Amino acid sequence: MFTGLSDLTIVIPTISRPLFVLRQFEYWRETDANIVILDGAKEPIVIPEDLLCPNVRYVHTGTRFNDRLATAGDYVRSPYCALLTDDEFFLPSGLLAAIRRLDEDRSIIGCVGRNLFFFVDQGRFLVSDAYREWLPFPPDAVNLEDRLDVDLPPNKTHKAQFAVMRAEPWVEMFSRSYSKFFSSGYTYERLLNLSRTVQGRTEILEELLWMRSMENPPISSVNVPRRGTGDFVTWARSDEFRNEISEYRSIALSILKDGGLDEFKARIYEERFFVGGVHRQATKQTRNARSFKRRISRLVLNHTPKQARLLAKRHAPNRLLKFTGWQGFELPEMCRSLEARETRFVRAELDRVAELSLRLNKRIHGTGNPKHVRHD
Repeated sequence: MFTGLSDLTIVIPTISRPLFVLRQFEYWRETDANIVILDGAKEPIVIPEDLLCPNVRYVHTGTRFNDRLATAGDYVRSPYCALLTDDEFFLPSGLLAAIRRLDEDRSIIGCVGRNLFFFVDQGRFLVSDAYREWLPFPPDAVNLEDRLDVDLPPNKTHKAQFAVMRAEPWVEMFSRSYSKFFSSGYTYERLLNLSRTVQGRTEILEELLWMRSMENPPISSVNVPRRGTGDFVTWARSDEFRNEISEYRSIALSILKDGGLDEFKARIYEERFFVGGVHRQATKQTRNARSFKRRISRLVLNHTPKQARLLAKRHAPNRLLKFTGWQGFELPEMCRSLEARETRFVRAELDRVAELSLRLNKRIHGTGNPKHVRHD
């Protein structure tokens, strides 16, 4: 058992994803971390007795996604906590490093680490480096306005959604950011990042911490709309949702004012948060669309259809190629890359993630289960 994580609570929202929930039981029972799985499905999952363990708590709420996360703080009794999706993994050594760093320095409120995308394709466990573009808070960004200046558009720091945090700011972040339902699933993490920046600094550790699953495409449902009008830019520019947008901006303004800004300065920063955020996202989407078209054009020009299909099948997972365009790597090659970057990791932890992922993939495809979707 990996010990030293008893001061940490990890909240995992899920809905109608029993196989992935059972995988979480199997993974976390080998640690002493406190795990709370919040299930919004109509019917609860039956947990086999041989998987039950005292540190993993399954709570069937039957409630909407934002309601579960707004009240997630009710289940936190530890000094530290974090959010995790039901098909992903935190690595114990990275978690322990984050806790140690928070114990050492009271001036920071949370830590993120380095991340890998992972996927199983054609019986191979494949990974790719993720989010290396994340930027830290500069050392001199200490006070509130300094932090806001480096984090709000046109600038940007790293995301806080999956940070290991001190409990008090984490509960504040999630209870405030998820307090209302919005018709775009992309609104909540923006409020989370704002709340983090107002409350304090988070750091990026050169530790491998988070395994980001690419096993399932992002979900878009009535509870978490992400497509069509649920796209953030479409939602933010629509008259249909003007009341929601007004409420969204009011929450952002209250976060800024509660952080200590006067009315005038709070409104200036809220304008950067909302208007600047919409502009930045629209620009990013346009750039990504053009880049995707260029990649497809090159593929068509340089290969016959048969050769193109063979190339994609040989060098990249099919769904990863479809959704992201990046290439997956075998673990030995990725470990060499991490070592070259001086990112600390434990190979046995990666092997364990690979083992569980390969086993579940075989079970899903072997039983003919329908395609799964991401957490709700």
